[in-house]
Amino acid sequence: MNHEVSRRTLLIGGALASALMPRAAVAKTGLADFLSLSAELIGRAHLSIESARIYMQSLRLDRSARNSVRLARRIVADWYSGQTVVSGRMICVDYTGALMWDAMGFARPAGVPGEAAKWALAPTEK
Repeated sequence: MNHEVSRRTLLIGGALASALMPRAAVAKTGLADFLSLSAELIGRAHLSIESARIYMQSLRLDRSARNSVRLARRIVADWYSGQTVVSGRMICVDYTGALMWDAMGFARPAGVPGEAAKWALAPTEK
């Protein structure tokens, strides 16, 4: 019997669990609590404090993230995309540190060397 949990199942479970926490409770929490909630939702530790500060502030300003499920989705989307919305504009918070790059596994941010960029190198002769 296979007991592996997919990333999607884990994220959905985290979002549903966070639905039990009222938005007002999240709004009153500090940065450490926001980092803890983020770590639970995305299954990652050692998140960037600078990015967390920006994401948390943008969520406090976002009136559309009123229910907990929408809030949880927004937190996950911010961390994975490395972007957030401030004053109706999408801003880049951490392009190279966005979690989507690790999730894809085969790609790296443009301009950052890695396995995917090796196609640009001339083949070596043997």
